[in-house]
Amino acid sequence: MLPALAAWILLAGLSGPLTARGQETPPPRLEDVLPAEYAAQVREIARQAGEAGVPPGLIARKAYEGAAKGYPPDRVVVALEEYSLRLREAVELVGPGGRPAGLAAAAEALRRGVPPDAIRTLAARDRGGRDLAVPLIVLSDLREAGVPTENALEMVETAMDRGARGDQMLGFSAAVRRQMRQGADWQTAVDRVRRRAGARLLDRDRRTQPDGARSGDGPSRRPATTTPVPPGSEPPQRLRDGS
Repeated sequence: MLPALAAWILLAGLSGPLTARGQETPPPRLEDVLPAEYAAQVREIARQAGEAGVPPGLIARKAYEGAAKGYPPDRVVVALEEYSLRLREAVELVGPGGRPAGLAAAAEALRRGVPPDAIRTLAARDRGGRDLAVPLIVLSDLREAGVPTENALEMVETAMDRGARGDQMLGFSAAVRRQMRQGADWQTAVDRVRRRAGARLLDRDRRTQPDGARSGDGPSRRPATTTPVPPGSEPPQRLRDGS
């Protein structure tokens, strides 16, 4: 699954369907999609998770998802119990008050094998309440592609520090994964993508510099008040799955 599509599914799944007027419609009752006894079990799972700081809506939405896919009710309940445990761990890693999308992404990252310490590190860099969903999706994608956790984490941290948009971060990981599908090892793939990103960064900096600073100055002669940016440290601006 392409990372952009994965992100859309995760983020869009955290809100209900919209009416023609753009207003969110209320979700159906659990009894409308599950037998009463299983609906009661789901509510109990949600209640216990809520006491641990998990937004109850995350459990309910997962129940609707399982029912919509036609899974037997008993399997839905078992899956929700496991999901609830991951969400509780996500709350501990991200901290109280985390956004639902970020908590859901943290739980999914745990399922995909991302080490808890890596999630905790990203949460510590979540300045200004920035949502962690996309950074965690990108970290999970890179790790599953074969990039070591430490290196994948460094790339995501750099992108966060540089204020990269979500689509830029997703494009960064998509480009790395595309290079690897074409036969490159992870280090070569990362180096190639960083070189492209670095060239675009230098072009962007030259375009945004004042005329006086730009005239006759190369990238190595920026004003003293400007912090130099190491080539290759900027996530890609317009990469779309390796484009």
